[in-house]
Amino acid sequence: MNFRKLTSLSGNTKVIVLCSLIVLFLVLFFFYRRAAVKNDPVVKEFSTVKVRTLSTDELKKIIPAKIDSVVALFGVKKEWIKEDGTVAEQDKQKSKKDKTKKPVPPQMPNLWFFREISIPKDVPAVEINYEISNSLYELDFDCAGNEDPKNGNLLLNIYNKKDSSKKTMAAVQFVYTDKVKRDAADVCLILDRVEDISQGNLEEVLKSPEKFSVVLPDIVDKIDAQTIVLDSKRDYLLFMNIGTDEDLTAEFKNDMREKEWKSKVRSVCYEYDKAAGVIVLNPKKIFPLGSDILTEFGLYNLKAYRDTVLIKFNSEETGKRKIDALFNDINVRTQKGGRSMIYLVSLTADEFKNYKEEIFKLKRKGFKFFTFTEIIRRRQKNPETEIKQEITG
Repeated sequence: MNFRKLTSLSGNTKVIVLCSLIVLFLVLFFFYRRAAVKNDPVVKEFSTVKVRTLSTDELKKIIPAKIDSVVALFGVKKEWIKEDGTVAEQDKQKSKKDKTKKPVPPQMPNLWFFREISIPKDVPAVEINYEISNSLYELDFDCAGNEDPKNGNLLLNIYNKKDSSKKTMAAVQFVYTDKVKRDAADVCLILDRVEDISQGNLEEVLKSPEKFSVVLPDIVDKIDAQTIVLDSKRDYLLFMNIGTDEDLTAEFKNDMREKEWKSKVRSVCYEYDKAAGVIVLNPKKIFPLGSDILTEFGLYNLKAYRDTVLIKFNSEETGKRKIDALFNDINVRTQKGGRSMIYLVSLTADEFKNYKEEIFKLKRKGFKFFTFTEIIRRRQKNPETEIKQEITG
């Protein structure tokens, strides 16, 4: 047998197979790319949509509107904004006495506009500068800030990024003053029913740098959750109920002897001496036992409060919508004059994550968040900030 001829034939076969595979690959690749280009909305959009260049008149309207939107995020009111040194158009009726017009700074003539915005001293000018710069980016504009070292006032010069000379087209002057104050409040969030959160997630929640308090779980079969809370050193409260013989979960009952309930109060104070406080719930209005228990707690280092100190927030919403509803409730109460609010709310681990992601929106407006211990101290210094609370949901 001729082995050399057989070997040669095998080599030719390999070459033919390899060439066939290459051709097949190229054909498949061609059809794949054709289908991708046809179905790709990004490619289609770039091939059909034309970018419209804004006119000068349009920019003169859009840029001030963007600035108004940004400063509103920081709780700045419309009446604090003056256009070209005069009160904004919508507020002219409120300021008929002041008809003087503050001229545009002489060093910056022929500006599109010049605005003076009064802001409280707790508003960070650096953050406003950053947000305005971001809002102007899509218009191909930017701003440069000049801070007055004496008073901290900030002058923003707005310019076109395509202009290498950075010629100032418009300007905004932020003036710090004690005469204006944002509608904001002190807020304490107390997480209820944390025993419903899995142990791993609960540990993560309690590690959060955000300021809040929790209700200490007292359910026997959820003792692990109580241990996690105590080990976390998180600010916590005890909830204790007053009821009748029929209320099996009530810590205090109306038929208790005085010596018995006083002993229970003393035992709680010694066992949970690190607690931020005790919330006494008296749904059946059992008096004078309710008042007597509050007084008895006052004899020790652990203070007790009626549950009326709380805003019991309930909502049928879940997830991010629940957090939106919570923040909306805080805003509404603040608009009605509330300046110190303690919320009792149940959140899942995911809802708490949403809370952490969105809380900056309230902080940016001037809202401050505290633990229960901290907000009670602030109330003692300024008791007028507290308002009457009710169930919300």
